[in-house]
Amino acid sequence: MKKEKVRLSLDMTPEAKEQIEEVQRKSRASTTIEVFRKALALFDLVLDHQASKGKVILENADGSREVLRLL
Repeated sequence: MKKEKVRLSLDMTPEAKEQIEEVQRKSRASTTIEVFRKALALFDLVLDHQASKGKVILENADGSREVLRLL
């Protein structure tokens, strides 16, 4: 069964487009939409975790830790 699709159009700065392309390259995503899907899934996961009073901790290469804070 085929899923219905919705087309979106985005206006963005050249810098934002470059950043998306850089993330696509770094993540080896095959398409920019794959970058958006993964980013949305991660953002949703973090928001759900924070909504349940959890914290997202980033551990640096030196072992130090910091709490991820989102606006």
